[in-house]
Amino acid sequence: MSHLRRISTAALALFLALTPAAAWAGPDQDKEWIVTGQHVDAPIPVWHDDTNSFSLNTINMPMEKTALWIPKAWTGTGEKDEAKSQLVVPAKRPDLAFLGGEGTVLNAAPQTPGPGNTPIWAGLGAGEIGDTDKFEGETYTLDLISVDGPGRMEMFIDNGDSVNRFLSSHDTAYRSVYNPRHTHLYTTFTQPGRYVANYKMTARSADGTAIYSSPITPLVWQVGGANPTDGTIKDIESAYNAARAERTDGNAATPTLTLSHHTEREHPGDNHLTDITLDTGVATDTGRAWITVNGYFLTEVGVEGGRATVSELLGADAAAVQAIYIPGDSASARWISQTVQYSQKDTEPVTVGGTDTILGPSNPDPAPVWNPDHLSISSRRVEVSYDLVPGSTDQYTATVRANDPNLRATYKIEFLESKYDFSPWCSMEGTLGAGGMDTKTQDLGVCQSDPMYIRVTLRPHPLSDAVMTVADASDVTVGSHVGLTAMLKMRDGVAAPDEPEPAPNPTPTPAPAPDNGGNDATPAPASSLLSDPVEIARGHLDVRLTQASGEGGLTYGLAVKDDSLTNARTSVLRTVGSTTLAVAPNARFVRPASLSDPSYDVLGPVGTATYVLPETQNSDIVWPGLSTEGIDYAALPDGADLTLHLAQAPEGARVAFFQGGTFGAGAKVHFDSTKGDGLVHTTEATHMHGNWVFSAPGTYRIEVGARSGERSLVEPQSFTVVVRSGHHNEQPAPVEEEPVPTPSPGPSPVPEPVPTPDPTPAPTTDPAPAPSVDPAPAPAPSEDPAPVPAPTADPVPAPAPSSDPAPAPAPSADPAPMPRPFPAPAPSGGPVRVPAAPATNAGTPASSGATRTAAPAANGGSASGAPAARSNGATSGTSGATSSAPVTAPKAAPAATPSASPSAAPQSGAQSGEVAQSGSVTAPENGTANAAGAMPIAAAVEGGRTGGWSPYWLVLLVIPAALAGGGAGYLIRTR
Repeated sequence: MSHLRRISTAALALFLALTPAAAWAGPDQDKEWIVTGQHVDAPIPVWHDDTNSFSLNTINMPMEKTALWIPKAWTGTGEKDEAKSQLVVPAKRPDLAFLGGEGTVLNAAPQTPGPGNTPIWAGLGAGEIGDTDKFEGETYTLDLISVDGPGRMEMFIDNGDSVNRFLSSHDTAYRSVYNPRHTHLYTTFTQPGRYVANYKMTARSADGTAIYSSPITPLVWQVGGANPTDGTIKDIESAYNAARAERTDGNAATPTLTLSHHTEREHPGDNHLTDITLDTGVATDTGRAWITVNGYFLTEVGVEGGRATVSELLGADAAAVQAIYIPGDSASARWISQTVQYSQKDTEPVTVGGTDTILGPSNPDPAPVWNPDHLSISSRRVEVSYDLVPGSTDQYTATVRANDPNLRATYKIEFLESKYDFSPWCSMEGTLGAGGMDTKTQDLGVCQSDPMYIRVTLRPHPLSDAVMTVADASDVTVGSHVGLTAMLKMRDGVAAPDEPEPAPNPTPTPAPAPDNGGNDATPAPASSLLSDPVEIARGHLDVRLTQASGEGGLTYGLAVKDDSLTNARTSVLRTVGSTTLAVAPNARFVRPASLSDPSYDVLGPVGTATYVLPETQNSDIVWPGLSTEGIDYAALPDGADLTLHLAQAPEGARVAFFQGGTFGAGAKVHFDSTKGDGLVHTTEATHMHGNWVFSAPGTYRIEVGARSGERSLVEPQSFTVVVRSGHHNEQPAPVEEEPVPTPSPGPSPVPEPVPTPDPTPAPTTDPAPAPSVDPAPAPAPSEDPAPVPAPTADPVPAPAPSSDPAPAPAPSADPAPMPRPFPAPAPSGGPVRVPAAPATNAGTPASSGATRTAAPAANGGSASGAPAARSNGATSGTSGATSSAPVTAPKAAPAATPSASPSAAPQSGAQSGEVAQSGSVTAPENGTANAAGAMPIAAAVEGGRTGGWSPYWLVLLVIPAALAGGGAGYLIRTR
């Protein structure tokens, strides 16, 4: 593999240098930053043009210089409050089996934090990558190499009625996030203690000849225990060997270690804790207690009056707990306890005496290392199928299955009006890891009526022998079954594997059903705001309270912090009034039975469709939040309140803003327009996201203001939301007399996209006369025009959203989409020169090969005069052109799902993101969306439709097609 170059920064060598030799080297008092009680993104990938390499940060600091600490945290002390540092696995949720059995309580960094962002609001960052066309297939990955700690680590998004898995310490199917986007999610741990998660970045050069990577970089999680900055001991073995071996006061002390069930009930979750008590036997002793779990550091606390007690959440499985005493007075002596096997389920106290051996790292279930040099392909065939769920008219079981069970790739499936459409009406994202199959339930109701253009994009891992492949088909009607077979394109110089006759596909097993952003910088003053009208259809933004200093003191304003890269190459600040949010049909959400808590009634009755901008980012849907980051609260003793008022809406429509409860528990409603104005009260810098609900298509105007107590900070300013319905004319979701607090459809996971600038002119809010795309609910819609098969030399400009706030008397036909560049990726910019199989870089310090932590050797010693013994513990250490295969005639689409109420419209809908954006009463209530990291299709971001046309578009369309030359084969099947 002489042509393959590896570009890394001595990854493996640095990793070994950074990896501690034993768990006791773990206290992190010397880290430059212990992150807790705040919003933080880690890892954040950073690309360096000068060295063609990556590095990993915690916000803007090298990740290896930081540690994330999860202390205990609660929302309050009342009966309805909860422990934010704990997560309980609910009953009747077999899709959560990867977390443990029903009732298991986990240590957790929550997806939605408590007051003051406690215990920590941690997520993944989109990073500083720049243009992605420098990478083959515009693809790069964040890879989890290994996790070393006392238990298991899982990272996932809670969608309320389902979850999306991202990364796992023990399941190697979840070890890569493709093109990371800004994502907030749960990070859970089965045992308390210190964990080291080792990451690296991977990509290929655009011509495929070089592999770019980062050093393997550790991220430390301190789970439970005291603040690491309070530690005084760096290495327990050295401290023990240097401590006094015998008492000097003549007392015949008998130290003990006792574990017992915590009996106090001061805070929520206290009933799950275990008290760990060290008693030296002499009431005058003082010193330090060092406590470990399975040989990994948990905490260091002071010993006063001969005793020290800590209360921690142990795992559901028993762990080995040990305490080491280091004297701090002139009389007491060092001591090592025996280990105690104890779990959160134990209630009887256990007391043990001393030993002369310090337990080394000994996780009984060590995490595997995943660090391949090369990923071969045994079959090119990938099957994609949608099958109607029995008893439903719009719910489908979507299955992506690779014939090669070891294929590692991300995929995106899109249903669009035509090849030239930008926003999918229905879409699904996910990843293929170990096992090669991903299954989800998806609502395709909005995509059933008319023939659709289907595109499947597969992006293999950069180390794979396969390259990005696109398969598509036009004029496909969604019937009871739709299937497509994609044939992966192989890297130049790599022989395609022999393809055996495909075996009959087993019936896909759907996920088990139950038995029933932001930037923390101080905002800029209003004078720097952009005021050109802009329409934002996807990406992250916040409506932000700003402040500025002047001669008269602090003044306040409002701005939109726009990270979507719409009509901009970087994040910008905009005026609120110039901003329009475009909501496509893929935001349609059907309230499932699993969200039956009355607080979710703002979604209408179960089975009712609304349009929801979800709490967690979805790459195909705009993601608006609220922020007071950078505000000086010392000048605001009454805090800062953001007010919400619905100034304009289609007749009978409703708007709501709420945050969902964990696993579908009760929601917190901040705004329900049927009950009056909304208010978000803050007492410290806040960045929050929630679910924005719009009950009907049309144009909305929402006013945002700010006040502190009775003092007005900013007069209300309004932004516009345009909701497009698609093919169906839907009445607003019924508004009940007394709607209950709002629910949270599980946030659909989606890290922030890394789009490229839109080549089209920026849309304006004063479009030329054209059919409105904001129809008010009314009579049946007119017939949609057939999709445009290809651009003409002088097409009719597509209409832009109407600026007229009044709802139209009846919906107009959806305009034919304006021809625009086909977003499917084009061939690499240079020839691929990689031979058939990559060679091992034995002589380079690249990030390759397995990594592990060596087990410590046993040393002799005793509890009296000799050094401590160390017991051995187990350590874990492109594109392809589509073919012209015929499309079989599909059956007619089934009828739409009957309405849940007489006033509701046909229940059809679209989904976008890693998990279905909608559900219905006939669909499974819960399911696992196995997605280790969704990734957007590499395409230019478009703020809205424009009416211009240039031959330049034709060049962009024709050249990639001519160059591609038959890379991806497919078969389309419908019945």
